[in-house]
Amino acid sequence: MRVRALAVSATLMASNFCSAQTINAATRGSPEIVTAGSGSVNLKPDRAAVTVAVVTRAATAAAAGRLNTATMLQVIAALKRQKLADSAVVTTGYAVYLDRGDGTPRLAGAAPSYVARNALRLTVTDLEGLGRFVDTALVAGATEIANITFASSQAQPARQRAIGLAVRAARTDAEAAAIAAGGTLGDLIELSLVPGYGPMTLDAVGGVAYGVAQYSPLMPRDVTVQVQARLRYAFVARP
Repeated sequence: MRVRALAVSATLMASNFCSAQTINAATRGSPEIVTAGSGSVNLKPDRAAVTVAVVTRAATAAAAGRLNTATMLQVIAALKRQKLADSAVVTTGYAVYLDRGDGTPRLAGAAPSYVARNALRLTVTDLEGLGRFVDTALVAGATEIANITFASSQAQPARQRAIGLAVRAARTDAEAAAIAAGGTLGDLIELSLVPGYGPMTLDAVGGVAYGVAQYSPLMPRDVTVQVQARLRYAFVARP
């Protein structure tokens, strides 16, 4: 009976040991190396866009709208005299609303105030003339200038170059890590990219708060196309 008990105990211990080995192996899995790299390409912008708006106020919604229409037509006509294509000037928003101020109760008998806002998006390829276009709109009656952005038509080819730079940088780091760990890189398991291209934006400016002379020197910035690459490799240990 004693020998049998020892045999049963040994069998249970061996069974538990094998199960532990199986769980540890499944949990540990195959070793991997994960690295990330970035690549960026700078481009000279070849187009710009800016929002031009007219804001008017009046005692009635209809009056605010009529005043806004008359002023905006002057702005559009002035811009068209700059020989801009019809497609370069498009409406992006129009609204007429009651101005509730800061939310405080209106005094009895006080006349309501309505606001009309009409916004255009101006897109040009003549970057040297951007300041002139803005000045023209302001002189014609525009009250807001905002969201000046610069972009490049070569962004897509630049993105391809940035991808190559990012992947090579990540692979170089992975190879160095594998050597340092005493092994080599195995097969590529996963590759993911995070794009980073967007038009460069200048701070918004308002026609009422600043003088016209502030708008003339609008210097374009370089457009940066940046890509992040994440690589995951199998790690092969040396025997």
